[in-house]
Amino acid sequence: MANKFLLNYRGPMRMVGVGVASSTSEAEADVPTVSSGAGAPSASEPNGSIYLRTDAANADEAIYSRIGGAWVAIDGAP
Repeated sequence: MANKFLLNYRGPMRMVGVGVASSTSEAEADVPTVSSGAGAPSASEPNGSIYLRTDAANADEAIYSRIGGAWVAIDGAP
């Protein structure tokens, strides 16, 4: 039997910046985020955060991850 939520909600879920905590006791400032936007990321987010670039010209600049306090583009080459 399919999940009732999935049956009733078939559109995309839209939120502004989503935090992904590993526990309920994790400090909000340490929770990695998932966000998107045009241009390279510049916000100071916790390490482990992911940024999806909406105006990427190629796979090498479409996804960024926050590693060691800096945004790093994820290599999209196979």
